[in-house]
Amino acid sequence: MMGPWPEGLLREEASSVILAVTVKPASKRNRVEGIDVWRGRLQVAIRAPPVKGEANEKVTTLLAEKFSISPENIEIISGHRSRQKSVRLSQTKLSEIEPILEVFLAEKS
Repeated sequence: MMGPWPEGLLREEASSVILAVTVKPASKRNRVEGIDVWRGRLQVAIRAPPVKGEANEKVTTLLAEKFSISPENIEIISGHRSRQKSVRLSQTKLSEIEPILEVFLAEKS
């Protein structure tokens, strides 16, 4: 596929990529569940409850692992208290993120 991606899923800014994410806190396990094409969001399940930023912390850790990016380069830029978040992946390019998103898209289908 390599684009066009669902509208709103991601955008590139300078040396970073902004990714739209929906988080399901208090799930059975931490994992990326795939891409919700209709909503244009990456679906992420997190075991941590949505209390005192625990789930947000786990989201950044999981995305760092899945995208092979240092956790310091992942920042939730909006939606800190919402299931819908915008996450900045710094020091990376769209071309580095797209192959990983391809896998997530295939898993959801």
